[in-house]
Amino acid sequence: MTVFFQTGKFSIIRKCLNNPVCNSLFIRNYSDPVKKFKSFSDVIAQRKAEARRSLVVQVNSETSFNELYGYCSKYASIKDIHHYRNSEKEHFMLIEFETEENVKEVIKACSSHQKDVDVMPIESPFLWFRAAVNKKELHTCPKTKKLATKDGIEPIDDDLLYEELLNCETVTQQIQHLYERTKLNDLGVRLRYMVARQFEIIFKSLYANVAVQPFGSSVNGYGRMGCDLDLVLSNVITEEMSDARRRLVYQEKREECAGGGRGGARQLELLGMLLELRVPGAGAVRRVLAARVPILKCTHHLAALHCDLAASNTSGVYMSELLWQLGALDPRVRPLIFVVRRWASAVGLTNSHPGRWITNFPLTLMVLFFLQQKRKSGFILPSLKLLVDRAGKEDIRIAEENINCTFLRDLNKLPHEEYGQSDEDLHTLLLQFFEFYAQFDFKEYAISINKGVPIRKPNALPLYIVNPLEQALNVSRNVSYEECERLRAEVRNAAWLLEEGLEGKKSDDWGVLRLIERKDSRSLKQLLKVGNSHRLVSVKDLFNEDDEDVPVTKSKKTDAEVDKSVKEMSRVTVEKKEQKIKFKNSQIANEVYRIRRNKIV
Repeated sequence: MTVFFQTGKFSIIRKCLNNPVCNSLFIRNYSDPVKKFKSFSDVIAQRKAEARRSLVVQVNSETSFNELYGYCSKYASIKDIHHYRNSEKEHFMLIEFETEENVKEVIKACSSHQKDVDVMPIESPFLWFRAAVNKKELHTCPKTKKLATKDGIEPIDDDLLYEELLNCETVTQQIQHLYERTKLNDLGVRLRYMVARQFEIIFKSLYANVAVQPFGSSVNGYGRMGCDLDLVLSNVITEEMSDARRRLVYQEKREECAGGGRGGARQLELLGMLLELRVPGAGAVRRVLAARVPILKCTHHLAALHCDLAASNTSGVYMSELLWQLGALDPRVRPLIFVVRRWASAVGLTNSHPGRWITNFPLTLMVLFFLQQKRKSGFILPSLKLLVDRAGKEDIRIAEENINCTFLRDLNKLPHEEYGQSDEDLHTLLLQFFEFYAQFDFKEYAISINKGVPIRKPNALPLYIVNPLEQALNVSRNVSYEECERLRAEVRNAAWLLEEGLEGKKSDDWGVLRLIERKDSRSLKQLLKVGNSHRLVSVKDLFNEDDEDVPVTKSKKTDAEVDKSVKEMSRVTVEKKEQKIKFKNSQIANEVYRIRRNKIV
């Protein structure tokens, strides 16, 4: 067996190695003839099956668990129940039944519509738990049954994460812990597939055999808690549906007549109206139809998600598959990408708004490209060219506009003796990543995971990162010269900080903390005591004599900092209030509906 991390140093790793659930994250047995890798399509099929045998039910609180379990278990076998709260702190429970037939039995026996409310009835996997008509009716569940998850999609508090990272023993532990605590968890993935299923059910009223597929960070293994949900709508034509021996053929609209082509802008207009009028939970629908790939943007307050829906973007699905496979090949890939993304956000290289700066997708490709470089002990990741060369007929995929998305899907066919043999830990790889790009010649060369080696730039753009599936495209074409220079400066600075932070005694910003949260910014947070709430603080809190972080000898400087910070916080608070008002206005219909209906149990 090959152990990727030096287990003698890492107590957390040693504990995880003894856990059979975590074991696959750190150890891979190359001599084992049994299949070692699960295909992306198998993972998707498993998640879709989970969604088909699940329901999401709004409840009064987590204490509703006993009654909900007792009520539903009378009609079907329940596997697990997960609890979460949305952004409005409303309570929900995702119920996973044993089989799809169980869901049908519960829907048939337990579900109903309201006749006294001015709404159009619709069937959806999102429901709410009404108070019992008969007050004497009581449902209980066995004492052995507990919630599988409570507050399952609540992101970790930054202060708690800081303390946990501070208490790690090594930088490798910090990186691994950062990944485990911030990655998209199981319930987060389940909810994304539930929304996809809801959209699919409702869209089937318009299309014969439609499929709604999540892609992007929700499925590629690099998603963090709270990330947006990217969806693609596609028509699936089976052999039975297109059987040439059947002579009666349906009259149908051609794509060009219905506004088809790549993106299907007119189709999205229709779907936008459907989201606004017929999809429970969907709101704040915006149409972005002038983009290269037109999309619909909306919120889904029942699942606490922001969604982007494209009418045709199968190449995006195949890109997600490629990224997922590369992350599955080695357990160090995803934690390394997470910490690099977090560092880029902390130093301001990335931004939540589009502009001239680099985004997470090019950063991910930069990390993958770095891991494709040859080391003394071999390669960590193969090039895309090798995956394409080893692809068979069963791996052929052609997306819209004849984009060739063919590459090896079965990772078990790779020569594993050539890949994943490097024994560097995450700390070493992170430092090498910064040093690699500190010396990289961005002026002359482009980054391409297709070949795994630097290639000559075809033009004079400051940064050139090749799109793996559409190689004529530069995914970093928006990055300005100034931002490219700042990227080079920041990787050099990060390498210095990572090395300098290990010398001598551990401080309160040692290791990765020096990269993802600077000491000066943290001191200001402690001074203002706002954390993530963005609320204004009282003057008494600002001038607490017992606060060691606010020395009396620096009162003049502190006053100026406080005044500036309070003004900035006031502006942020006003902006957030305005955004909240806009969001509330878009949810008026849902709020009226909720007020008029009976009390939720």
